[in-house]
Amino acid sequence: MEQLDIAAWPREVLGKEVTGRMRKEGFVPAVLYGSGIKENLHLKLVTKDVNKALHTHSGTNVLLNLSIEGEKITRTVMFKSLDWHPAKDTLVHIDLVGIDVKNAVTIEVPLHITGKCVGVSLGGMLQQEARELKIECLPDNIPDSIEVDVTTLGLGDSLHIKDLKLPEGVTVLDDEGLTVVLVAAPKEEEVEKTPEEAEAELAASLEDKSEKDSEDTSEEKK
Repeated sequence: MEQLDIAAWPREVLGKEVTGRMRKEGFVPAVLYGSGIKENLHLKLVTKDVNKALHTHSGTNVLLNLSIEGEKITRTVMFKSLDWHPAKDTLVHIDLVGIDVKNAVTIEVPLHITGKCVGVSLGGMLQQEARELKIECLPDNIPDSIEVDVTTLGLGDSLHIKDLKLPEGVTVLDDEGLTVVLVAAPKEEEVEKTPEEAEAELAASLEDKSEKDSEDTSEEKK
């Protein structure tokens, strides 16, 4: 699991006006929750540092060694939630959570499809039904992703959570019977009918309808 050092500063004054000015200066407001914290800490982080962390292989699951100005200790934290501006796609607020590296954490990791699927080469379509997996493990064991090898899947085959090979020390919390991927068989192409075939089919349909109407009339007379 990748770890990055990141710096933070306490926020003494709160409010929209202050946070707005803070963002213009290149900072993003944050709140730290979690292990060893009596009260939530209001902080600010350098936006570029946060974006750098989010663009690692671990993404939002990266471990952060957080140094807060005025503190002698370094805290191990993770991203809890990220708020983005709906129009500008920029960070407006972060929630961090402190963790104990000796205790397991519950987290979601992405599923990564690998291999060339046999069923696809036969005309099938590979459908991914799940894109993340909820797991429990120690922070140092958090995988960047979990591989799903689809090489041997033929037409109509599927893989379920119970079929996945998990890294050592990782426990799945999702239902093991859930489908991860499946290979759908190709749809049969409808053959275009000739005018003669279409006319014959219409005539047969009208004849069937006429017979049914006659039967219904006979039943009514009885």
